[in-house]
Amino acid sequence: MLADRPPLRVWEAFFRIRRQPPHVTPHHPASRPFFKLLLDQPGAAGALLKERLPAEVADRLGPEAPELVNTSFVDGELREYRTDRLYRVRTRDGRHAFIFVLVEHKSSPDPGIGLQLLIYMVRIWEWWLRHEEGTSEGGHRRLPLIMPLVVYHGRSEWQVPLSFADALDFDDEALRPHVLDFRYSLADLGRIDDAVLSRQKALRIGLLILKHGDAGGDLRTKLLTLGRAAAALSVDDLITLVRYIVAEPNEIPPGLLSEVLGEILPGQEERVMSIASEQWMAEGIQIGKVQGKAEGKAEGKAEGKAEILMRQLRRRFGTVPETTLQRVLRASDDDLNMWADRILDAQTLESVFAPRRNN
Repeated sequence: MLADRPPLRVWEAFFRIRRQPPHVTPHHPASRPFFKLLLDQPGAAGALLKERLPAEVADRLGPEAPELVNTSFVDGELREYRTDRLYRVRTRDGRHAFIFVLVEHKSSPDPGIGLQLLIYMVRIWEWWLRHEEGTSEGGHRRLPLIMPLVVYHGRSEWQVPLSFADALDFDDEALRPHVLDFRYSLADLGRIDDAVLSRQKALRIGLLILKHGDAGGDLRTKLLTLGRAAAALSVDDLITLVRYIVAEPNEIPPGLLSEVLGEILPGQEERVMSIASEQWMAEGIQIGKVQGKAEGKAEGKAEGKAEILMRQLRRRFGTVPETTLQRVLRASDDDLNMWADRILDAQTLESVFAPRRNN
């Protein structure tokens, strides 16, 4: 299975181009659901915490994957600008702690972020007191540790203090031990080189989309920016990016992706799209193998391909007639491969199933 591939809705969640008129330009706040979906991918949240928390914090986390606490602490009016994720982790000494991940979607840093983090942390502790038993020591409940991590992908460099006390109005250092203070970690994507965004492929490409996806301009400009950034890492990363795109039901005009790829890698656009198509088709092949083993069917592999093809046809063109379904189910392996390639640029359902051309 392509276990490191984000679900097909991830790309759509960022650009919000499904069911929108062609003239609607994707906009920035769509990165909110995108980031949540990205961190839901196997291994992505764990990789983010290990790679973007300070080393002394990451080194003290246990080997278990972080557990998502499925609730939000951000006020409704601020959700246009922020996404939050709360993870329960276990430290190496066996204690439970929380990592609060806040994604800042504003184009410039918010000087009030420290106060907002403090409010969120208090809400988390209040939630914990309501829903958790806590640890009783001497008749008192000890509050769990909360370590905030801010992920920022705006254009301006982050210059807000990372210490809460540093944002307070006082100059006498003798007062510092008596002043409320905490620090938060920061991942400023604009200041991180693309090549080291993450060692985990799903997270690396996802952060790349988050970093460059708000490049401004029209869809072609965004695709060029993202494609060039991915290609600069490796052709494999570019293929992964294309795989996310072609697997989505979207309003990308037929031929646009090939045109963009031709500008990025002249003469290799068909090869890149073909490999990307084969990779998402491979998911269907794996499904078929499992079915074939369980049911003893030699045609399991073809069934898997047919299943993934039908899924993509519905996502690209909507309702698919029963006659088309029967045709796909009876098709040969060669026909299934040919139709899968055609989906990438086909303008209509009929054009996918046009007669094979004789060379």
